[in-house]
Amino acid sequence: MKIINKMKSLNDSLREEFNTILAKEEFLEKIQIDGLDINVLNKAFDVLLKFKYDSDLTDRARGEFENYLINYFRTKNY
Repeated sequence: MKIINKMKSLNDSLREEFNTILAKEEFLEKIQIDGLDINVLNKAFDVLLKFKYDSDLTDRARGEFENYLINYFRTKNY
């Protein structure tokens, strides 16, 4: 029998920790009270992970996330 050892990447570990934090009752309550969308929070975190190693890409990450938000809210008709 062959055993395959799947190691988590740093991003996987960070994402798992982020999801654990978001699942805590105090954060879920805050998210609900403030009317936040969990999908938007997850996308923001993904963008941060994508550009975390290259400080020169900070503006690009910001622009990409701003475009995501604009498109998201347009499709949701907020």
